Amino acid sequence: MRDEPNSAPRTLRVDPSTEFADTLRKEITDGTWAPGTVRRSGELARRFGTTPHVISKTVQQLRDEGLVATRAGGGGGLTPCGTTPSKWQERAHRDDIADTIRKRISDGTYPVGELLPSITALSKEFSVARSTISLALKPLKDGGILTNAGPTAHYGTVVAKRTASDACPQPDTGRAHTDCGQAPDTDRERGLFHA
Repeated sequence: MRDEPNSAPRTLRVDPSTEFADTLRKEITDGTWAPGTVRRSGELARRFGTTPHVISKTVQQLRDEGLVATRAGGGGGLTPCGTTPSKWQERAHRDDIADTIRKRISDGTYPVGELLPSITALSKEFSVARSTISLALKPLKDGGILTNAGPTAHYGTVVAKRTASDACPQPDTGRAHTDCGQAPDTDRERGLFHA
């Protein structure tokens, strides 16, 4: 490039994610972005007039600096570090949901052979996204406690069995005279026998 008297010096363009990170960093330090306030990526993309990819890079910069905490899913978003929004505390985690469903199966609230409430109903009950319910049910399906119903049952999730430890606690000494651990009979498989 020639040095001409009328030419302006070239400036390098700054990555927009860095500019957005600078703006959000300032809002965190001056208190404009109040502790415990959750912002969503889509909201930030609309605000800055950019793409979700650029916002993702922006959030990553702030997270790497330890300025924001993030959480995915229906109760997700980002918030300044050091604060836990009340909406995050109130939301059930998938492990808690799985434990609750396991207890309901154990105590007979959800009987063997019966359909579980729909994923939509469970997501409303626990105030989480449908995907969170699906993830909570996965270990129960993997363990054979739940199974997918076929078209004759109008689809859904069926309670396949109760866990031996939940359904029939074993005494400390001697053998228990129960059917725990044995293969279920035909009536039990159809849900006609409830212990």
